[in-house]
Amino acid sequence: MKVTAIFLLSALALFTLSGNTRADSPGRKANCNNEVNGCNKIYNPVCGTDGITYSNECMLCLENQKRQIPVLIQKSGPC
Repeated sequence: MKVTAIFLLSALALFTLSGNTRADSPGRKANCNNEVNGCNKIYNPVCGTDGITYSNECMLCLENQKRQIPVLIQKSGPC
C-alpha cells in the first residue's frame, strides 16, 4: 500500500513539473526549403510567434521570405 502511494505521488509530481518545461520556449524554427516557390494546400495549421495562424509550415516560410522577418512556430494548431 505504501509503495503504491509513493509511486502515485511521484507520478503526480512528474506530471506537474513536466507541464512547465516548454513555457519558456519562444518557438521552433519552421522546416523551410530554401527554394520554396509554392505550397501545397494541405491544411495543417501552425501558430506563429507573431500571433497569426498559418495554414501550414510552408505558408509561414513564404511569409518569412516575403517579410524578411523570422517568425517562429509557437505551437502546432491554430492560435
